[in-house]
Amino acid sequence: MELHDRLSYLFGTEEHVDLRRQLVLLREKLMNDDEEHARYICSGSLGEGVAYPSSDDDVMMYRTSHRVVKSYREATKRGDLMIVPSEFSPGYCLLLDVRQSYPQNLIHVTKGIPFVSSLQWKQQSIEEGELIHGPCQSMIIGDYEYDLARCISCSFWPDIANNWVIKKRPYGWPSRELIQSITENGCYVVPIGDTDSPLSLHEWRMSFSFAERTLMHSLNHVQFLTYNLLRLCLKRVIDREVPNALCSYFMKTTLFFTSEKTSTHDLQVHNVETYVKACLSVLYDYIDHRYCPNYFIPEYNMMRTKITGTNRGSLLEIVRTLYKDGVVGAIHLCGESKCLINSLSLPKMECKLDFELMYSKFVQLSEICLEIWTFDLSYEESEHHYYLYKLFHIVQGFSVVVQKFIFKIGIIFMCYRMMNRTFNKGNKCNYRHHKTIETILRRGYRSDVTTGKLTIATYMYIVGKTESALSHLQRLLSEYPPYVIDIEPNDVKMICYMDVMCGRGYTIDEKIKHSHAPLYILSKDALRIFPFPLRIGISTKALVSLDPLVYTYVLESLCYIRLHHTSLMKSLKCLHNHIGDLKDEYDIACARMCIGIIKYEQGDNQSACRWLGSSYLMKYAIYPNDSEKISRSVMTYIACMLIRRF
Repeated sequence: MELHDRLSYLFGTEEHVDLRRQLVLLREKLMNDDEEHARYICSGSLGEGVAYPSSDDDVMMYRTSHRVVKSYREATKRGDLMIVPSEFSPGYCLLLDVRQSYPQNLIHVTKGIPFVSSLQWKQQSIEEGELIHGPCQSMIIGDYEYDLARCISCSFWPDIANNWVIKKRPYGWPSRELIQSITENGCYVVPIGDTDSPLSLHEWRMSFSFAERTLMHSLNHVQFLTYNLLRLCLKRVIDREVPNALCSYFMKTTLFFTSEKTSTHDLQVHNVETYVKACLSVLYDYIDHRYCPNYFIPEYNMMRTKITGTNRGSLLEIVRTLYKDGVVGAIHLCGESKCLINSLSLPKMECKLDFELMYSKFVQLSEICLEIWTFDLSYEESEHHYYLYKLFHIVQGFSVVVQKFIFKIGIIFMCYRMMNRTFNKGNKCNYRHHKTIETILRRGYRSDVTTGKLTIATYMYIVGKTESALSHLQRLLSEYPPYVIDIEPNDVKMICYMDVMCGRGYTIDEKIKHSHAPLYILSKDALRIFPFPLRIGISTKALVSLDPLVYTYVLESLCYIRLHHTSLMKSLKCLHNHIGDLKDEYDIACARMCIGIIKYEQGDNQSACRWLGSSYLMKYAIYPNDSEKISRSVMTYIACMLIRRF
């Protein structure tokens, strides 16, 4: 097998990388579609398609009311700032408060001139528990951790970077069209100064993160794999021997400058080794001369404070060894030799890539969609077509996989809104309304293993078609394959998945359809469209994400209770057995809550109180300081009060 193919299994095939990037861009688009006064840019290595341990999930945010202008004449409204280039470091600047519209606590006066201080800008928005590092704040929302840089938009391309625009490029990368697109989007300024400047606490740095992401997306797969290998060598080899001397930004800069000097012919899959060595050669020269130019502002030496007489020799020796040993040697040094030894490990690596996409990315995006689309359930019937049009507009330009995913989520939540309305227009109107919902839901029936079937079964239960709901649930259980990668795949399932789905040329779309079983999310804002017993058991303050099989057995049990069917005990036994297979304690706590609800519906109040009370206590033990995770429903509150009586 080609070296290129083995690296693809390590860092991602072209399809995996493209989907990673599209999901990040879609997340960005959804976040911006929901904001009127702010804009978000998903930068960092995750925005570039990298998904390796220690990959950065960076988000830049700027307010539309703030902007940077070139001159006094352009400062026409409050919030305008004028850029004043630093006297000490190229690429840094001060921001002049032209109209003196900013609060005094943000202002630092130098030589009688009011500048917005970068330090005060960061400190004004810091909250308890957040950390500042560089221009960013470390943010944690639930289990999701990312770095947020509160920047300011600069709508023009800075003069100091004009040489990058006009420089000659022998091999045509980046193209004139790409350069024009980048310059038209301007740049940003982030709140961090040059450490050697006397005004470092108040300076701002010009950021080209959006331009860098655009350039990274324009590179081919050989270049992407090379960048990943350079980053891996940095983390696993260089940092181990000489900590904190180099950073991943140097690797990206090396890649960009090398790409300008490389022909398309030299970027074929069989030339991976040659291209990696070309990049290492450029990096060696930077270290040797202690000068790594910024890609957009070459006058700025990014290695000025990094390379010293002490570490220079060690760094040169490491890079020399990496160059001599080539790609295979570098992979061995990084501890990833499993992808080189034999082909038996490749399906396992493919399985790992699939899991990373189907869960860490798709689940995160599902939660964002839910937060955005369930906040307002007051849509009028005339607005449904607008909502579908909006969905269509959002996914234009994305791949088929992403379009199917977003339409699946969007259609489901559109139906949530339609089902949440109260109708007083007569039976005929209600009949047409419910037929429309049923038709829409059937379109997403086979989008993955569980979501479409569970949604239509839920709908059937709500409208009183209990036997039809039961039929959909039983079909789901009978077709549920042993190789589904659900939220907690065990070794047996992983082996089954590898045997059936990996190494056979299936696309991601086909894999999702036949093996993806995402969490089923019950929304606080759409309680009316869930079975009534679950509504009174769900907190009014938090979302509940259920394992798909847990929700299947719960809904099946509720159907049997309504039909007074003897199969209820069998369904409950299956639910108990499945809980025994769960590993995540929060998932177990949610499943216990569901059993308590079923017991309550059966009329077994004593058991209901025990199950609901234990669920609450489990959540409290896991998340003692997270009110969203442990918020109690009315039913759980009563159970906690009564639990000591039984």
